[in-house]
Amino acid sequence: MPTWDELLKETEEYQPLALFDKYVRKLAEATSHTVICYMSAFTIAKPTAPSPFISIVDQDMEGFMTCAKGTNKEYLDLIIHSPGGDYEATKRIINYLHETYRYIRAFIPHLALSGGTLMACAADEIYMGPYSSLGPTDPQVLIGNRFVPVGAIISEFKKAFGEVSKKPETVILWRERIKNVPIGLVESLQTMQENSLAYLKELLKKRNCRDKKDEDIEHAAKILNSYASHTSHGRGISLKQAQEDLKLNVKDIRQDPELEDGVLSIYHAGIILFQKTPAYKIIGNNLKRHYIMQQIPLPKIEIGKNPPSE
Repeated sequence: MPTWDELLKETEEYQPLALFDKYVRKLAEATSHTVICYMSAFTIAKPTAPSPFISIVDQDMEGFMTCAKGTNKEYLDLIIHSPGGDYEATKRIINYLHETYRYIRAFIPHLALSGGTLMACAADEIYMGPYSSLGPTDPQVLIGNRFVPVGAIISEFKKAFGEVSKKPETVILWRERIKNVPIGLVESLQTMQENSLAYLKELLKKRNCRDKKDEDIEHAAKILNSYASHTSHGRGISLKQAQEDLKLNVKDIRQDPELEDGVLSIYHAGIILFQKTPAYKIIGNNLKRHYIMQQIPLPKIEIGKNPPSE
């Protein structure tokens, strides 16, 4: 497997996007599956971009539709590197993938958090390694310019109500802290939180945990969807935890070294793409179809010539 620094040397001759395409194509040729990558630059040190540039948003549907066109609809290998994002947008993308592909394998080369974890749970199989992490799936909403866990907002309002009831003089402080939350939002968020648990249970029953006991599915869904169960929305769930504690259908990708090499090569190529271009998000497939989010008015990415086949 080429490491990040070895792949970086290849970009001295070839454009980063052509390098990315090379390794996506190689994986598809090795598995005979359709390969779609959904990656964002949320782990990369680069100028700050608005949250939709790196998070899951409804606009991403255009990318998945673009990348599904002309592909084999039997097997999809979905590579995910995402911090999550809009909850309802994530559900719509999952529904589209379920309606389009008969069998889905999700690969987590590093981080698939929040909505990224929800996408992974929508797959028939999840592949992780010791470098991989899932995260809690409690829904998030966009407040201001960032996504905030619904559970955090509800918890904040409950705390505010309790403190103001005991100490009315704190109302001014709390008014300042929660002024960006629209009136009536908290009630709708409580409904969203309840519905999200039911949705997750049905999602797991449909694909990833269809052969599991109902009590195991209930247990996994409650842990994944509970804001209180995690000290941080970005707290990681390891391969071992996903297998043993949550009992998800998760496989150790190290058991297939060639598959691991293929997935990690794509991941490293994607990270290099983010580091060397203005791209913040890419949805790309093995047919060289791409949907790329980048800051404007920075120059567009040039595809360049293709590296030689190996």
